[in-house]
Amino acid sequence: MLGERGCPWPAPRYVESTGSTNADALAAARAGAIEGTCIVAGEQTAGRGRHGRTWVSDPGAGLWCSTVLRAGLEATRLPIASALAVVDAARELSGPTLSIKWPNDVLAAGGGKIAGILVEAAPEAIVAGIGINVDYPPEALPDPRATSWFIETGRHPDRSELLAALLAHLQRRTTQPFEAVLADYRDRSSTLGSLVRVQLPGGEEVIGTAEDVNESGHLLIRTGETLRTIIAGDVLHATIQR
Repeated sequence: MLGERGCPWPAPRYVESTGSTNADALAAARAGAIEGTCIVAGEQTAGRGRHGRTWVSDPGAGLWCSTVLRAGLEATRLPIASALAVVDAARELSGPTLSIKWPNDVLAAGGGKIAGILVEAAPEAIVAGIGINVDYPPEALPDPRATSWFIETGRHPDRSELLAALLAHLQRRTTQPFEAVLADYRDRSSTLGSLVRVQLPGGEEVIGTAEDVNESGHLLIRTGETLRTIIAGDVLHATIQR
């Protein structure tokens, strides 16, 4: 299905259950896996999150995948390209209308989180981990602030079509000039223009208006006369203030 879309990447590797697709993809990269190698799991028992958090990805409830990328990408840019690929795939498949919350969340129209991104870098490669809540009914959601494709649309998408669309758009976004990627990201951001509260390591809290994202993928926050640069890797929590 990827070849039909003009995507040169290999067919994804499916595993019924694994600890973490990101860990598997990093191991594959160390073993010489080519760019575009994607590990897809029906279930994750030790999924990875930012700052070392772990969680369980319920069997059959979502699309959990991690892709090996080697093309000299800046790790701080990859969450932007990955989030856009989710938005692009949903648009192509007539799915829910989505927006992007910096640094690594994709939201549905009502503000519920439908997907998350985790990028990890190693000497061998950069891995883009993407998790999409697909078939969760409301009573089964792991987080009351989350949502799913099914909840938003009333439909269960074809998993193979969704994965193929996601990977094709990820390949396209990671090979585009970053200026074009960033322009589309700004257009689809739910963070920019909003009042945000960011908690940093050491207890510092930054409150201000999210003004822009720079060429490295860092968030620029206006606090009075000062424009602060917030690096995703330093953020403990970022909340949009309504």
